[in-house]
Amino acid sequence: MRFYALILLILFAGLGLASCWNSGACIAGDACECFNGDECYLGCDGDNCDQRCFQMDRCGAVCEHGCSFECFDVDECSASCGDDCDLDCHNTASCGAICDRDCRYECHDTSRCGVVVGSNSVVTCRNVGTCEVECRGSCQVSCENVGGECRVTCLDGDAAVMCPDGSRACGGC
Repeated sequence: MRFYALILLILFAGLGLASCWNSGACIAGDACECFNGDECYLGCDGDNCDQRCFQMDRCGAVCEHGCSFECFDVDECSASCGDDCDLDCHNTASCGAICDRDCRYECHDTSRCGVVVGSNSVVTCRNVGTCEVECRGSCQVSCENVGGECRVTCLDGDAAVMCPDGSRACGGC
């Protein structure tokens, strides 16, 4: 329950931010970024946006499908994305994301990571305090140098299995 509260708090806090709008929203296929400020919210009108936040207090991004988002040197970072997205959050206090199918989520060098992913997604948590992942379908989670807990929850109620390479998976290795 704390996991969902953390994800929703970070995500809704990011959705409420309005101090950084580049002409209203990023345009599909374009690069869009915020930096050197207090808070920022990046929205993408469509697919395949390239979004980036750095050197901020809080930052959030929302995009449809096929997007990339990098967030670093930010205290609180959140993202919401459709299918086939690349999300990279590092050097922060907390990272939270919701992503649909075929996502690649990397969280490293931060205190707290939390993500909900769809089927066929790959999650990497490295050099973090805690990592909490909910898989809504098959997924693979790699936890390296996690100081606290690395928790993987499978939506179907089955326990995550340990794979030969040391990763955890829902839906088989």
